[in-house]
Amino acid sequence: MAKSIFDLGLSVEAVSLFLLIEGQEVGKIDPDKNCTAKPESISIDGCLSKWNGEEKDFRSALVELEAAEAIKNSNSLLSTTKPDRWKTK
Repeated sequence: MAKSIFDLGLSVEAVSLFLLIEGQEVGKIDPDKNCTAKPESISIDGCLSKWNGEEKDFRSALVELEAAEAIKNSNSLLSTTKPDRWKTK
């Protein structure tokens, strides 16, 4: 887990969404392939279906994470970025 996500000054919702995305990335790695398997795509719709809050909070968190460059959104497919790219508030 990228613990430095807690140091960015993001909202609770944004941190929660980041952890949701990161958890899906890590959960898709196949240890039988020496952790070299590529994760499956993580979509906005897929994350939204797992989100247990309001959709408006999800959308706000998504915007916040993109502004901090903590996630990459490529045509509604999400992935985390390396912490050295992140912008603090």
